[in-house]
Amino acid sequence: MINVSRLPYGGLWLAIDKMRAIFARDRRIALSYTAYFCLRWITIGVEVSIAFFLSLLIAPSARFGFGGHIASYFDYLVVSFAFVQFQTVALASFAEAVRDGQTLGTLEVVLATPTSLPLIVLSSGFWAFALTSLEVVAYFGIAMLYGLHLWQLNGWTMVAFLVLTIASVSPIGVLAAAATMTFKKTGPITFLMTSAANLFGGVYIPVSKLPHVLQYIGWCLPITHALSGFRGALYGASLHDLAPDAIWLACSTLALLPASLYLFARAVRRSKVDGTLGHY
Repeated sequence: MINVSRLPYGGLWLAIDKMRAIFARDRRIALSYTAYFCLRWITIGVEVSIAFFLSLLIAPSARFGFGGHIASYFDYLVVSFAFVQFQTVALASFAEAVRDGQTLGTLEVVLATPTSLPLIVLSSGFWAFALTSLEVVAYFGIAMLYGLHLWQLNGWTMVAFLVLTIASVSPIGVLAAAATMTFKKTGPITFLMTSAANLFGGVYIPVSKLPHVLQYIGWCLPITHALSGFRGALYGASLHDLAPDAIWLACSTLALLPASLYLFARAVRRSKVDGTLGHY
């Protein structure tokens, strides 16, 4: 039997194996709920249809596009509906992984293994983010049937902002997981972040059309810069053109990810001391 940990970069391969195992576990659990899994795809079609019929009430405008491009409200909403899912998934997946571990009694067992806390908590979102990426493809595929054009799409910029978005919203999900670990419920975190994205993050209304005070609030939200980047990529903008948004997301990740992991570790230690690690 070969000891993987003693091979060159053995620790890295061991970590990758653990991430693959967590990914496979989450995939099997998700696919076991067949009806719910299928309904997710039906919901995408319904949301795209709603966006199309809403757009018939509002004339195309440059405020819905990027860099002076005139776009329809349908194009604007499709990008919003598709990519705001990453924030929703970040808020739900990490906290649900902790909650499921508590209710099933597996959390203590997992934490007792020689696996670092950051690896455990961050790996729990891999399957959810991978599935969401496929759902984004479905959003655009269905939207193309309604007339969405992707001939200007800058694929490299889209991929770059996809990575930056996942990295920047993950700390929010880790904070929600820390709240679940401590209070056994996420409390108002999910509701507040979802509402803030819808109201101030440019999901339904361009941020530039909000009052100045609310624009500052929107500027502080990762989803605002993420949606701005995705809309720019849709109209062929390069990463250089979208550098302010990309830099904001990168800096947000560097600042919030270590802090969120630290707070999660504190929550785990406190639960171990209190003897409430497996309580729910």
